[in-house]
Amino acid sequence: MVKCIIIDSDSSARRALSRLLAQDAQLSIAGMYDTPYDVPFDVNKNTVDVLFIDVVLNGADGLEYVKHLTHSPQVVITTAFRDYAVECFELDILDYLVKPIEPSRLLKTLSKIHRMVDMADVSFAGQIGQADYTFIRVDKKKVKLPYSSVLYVESIKDYICIHTVSEQYIIHQTLSGFTASLPQDSFVRIHRSYTVNLHHVEALSGSSISVSGKTLPIGRNYLADTRERIIHA
Repeated sequence: MVKCIIIDSDSSARRALSRLLAQDAQLSIAGMYDTPYDVPFDVNKNTVDVLFIDVVLNGADGLEYVKHLTHSPQVVITTAFRDYAVECFELDILDYLVKPIEPSRLLKTLSKIHRMVDMADVSFAGQIGQADYTFIRVDKKKVKLPYSSVLYVESIKDYICIHTVSEQYIIHQTLSGFTASLPQDSFVRIHRSYTVNLHHVEALSGSSISVSGKTLPIGRNYLADTRERIIHA
């Protein structure tokens, strides 16, 4: 599965692009954000495979952001302007899409992405070679978050609470998006409101599990997969 995020200050453009990308079964949208400052984790090739980003953002410059990325994922520029094409070429951008994005043009971009997947000797983010930590944005600073320290993640309306062995972090993010950025062999979604670290599961009983002394419900739609993952963890 190819993990993507979209950064675009135009909410309608974000939704339009996400609808087009959702038609590709091999792509997973890990999050959509207004600006780079809203992304609650460190963007690199270990956490994201493809970054779709506009150039002109609210209070930010998309190209400047890309220039300063360390271990950058593949980048696709989505913009209403053609003026930045030369600069993007110099940055070795994967592709340059002019809004409104035509489905037929996006297909060519997706073909490039899939060719890269086919040629890769190792898998993309979330699989082989993934770092054992990420960075999350807390109170205007980035905090290192070792995956092994995470007990479970709880959805609270438009936020999530990351429960670790020592602290709790509340960040603006969807549970689906954050779960997609986690190592898939260590974490499992058990409920619409919970994702747990399999290594911290203490007990499984009926439709609930115990994680570090906390009993969490398992949603009916998640029960079979959760039991299978826990038993073979």
